[in-house]
Amino acid sequence: MLRKDLSVDNIGILLAIKQRLPSLPVQERKVADYVLSHPYEAVGRSITGLACVSGVGNTTVSRLCRRLGMDGYRQFKIELAKETGSPENLIYTEVKPGETLPNVAQRIFATNIQALRDTQKVLDMEALEQAVSAILHARRVDIYSTGGAGIAARELHFKCMQLGINTNAFLDSQMQVMSAASLTREDVGFGISHSGMQRHVAEALKLAGSAGATTVALTSFSATPVAEAADIVLYTASLAADVSYDSPSIRNAQLAVVDVLYEALLMQGQESARDKMARVAKSISDHLAG
Repeated sequence: MLRKDLSVDNIGILLAIKQRLPSLPVQERKVADYVLSHPYEAVGRSITGLACVSGVGNTTVSRLCRRLGMDGYRQFKIELAKETGSPENLIYTEVKPGETLPNVAQRIFATNIQALRDTQKVLDMEALEQAVSAILHARRVDIYSTGGAGIAARELHFKCMQLGINTNAFLDSQMQVMSAASLTREDVGFGISHSGMQRHVAEALKLAGSAGATTVALTSFSATPVAEAADIVLYTASLAADVSYDSPSIRNAQLAVVDVLYEALLMQGQESARDKMARVAKSISDHLAG
């Protein structure tokens, strides 16, 4: 499985915490949740203060610091201060009841912009190249998703068809299993799940992989069933959304990665892709004219 190094040095401490949320022990996750929700307050607290507001002991805070690759709590606070003190990093805040419409609009736009910046940080170029190569050489590409991720699945389906790539998108769990069971070594199974916890998507990727197909996941979290089931993992990122909540900012980040995939496929496919696009465009034109 290809994975970008999601260390604090590469993506920053807040994204590093968010990426690890699903795999954190319960007590450490209490600390992580507090830091993600109150980063400005957390940076000013002592280890005892942070432990107290998180409802855990000092040892738990220390364990989380070590899990993030920190030497100790002092380094943890330094890294957190870098992010909360930098104008480059927007700390997400939820829209509150009673806010004016201009404030709501500003928050929504800012959140989506930052989600795109964060996704650019965690997107692994090597994994992207591997995914593009696999799709270009595939006999068939089957895409699996549920819920809000279906928007990105449909968009990827549409863009691949524009390029003349044999693609299907399956949003129904039974159809996903049937599709995955029929894939071969010449095919690609592509799962999309923000949380990485969608059982049916993970099951489809496992089935596809067991048949020899190359499997790709687009998700926001490492160490989840969907990520673990894939040969290649492409990450999105957003600090605005809970693990289980597929927010609009996440959908926009997913669509941005789909756009990057499309342009990369077009560039690497070169003339072959352009010829197929021309045939598809002519077919659509003839259909509309008729």
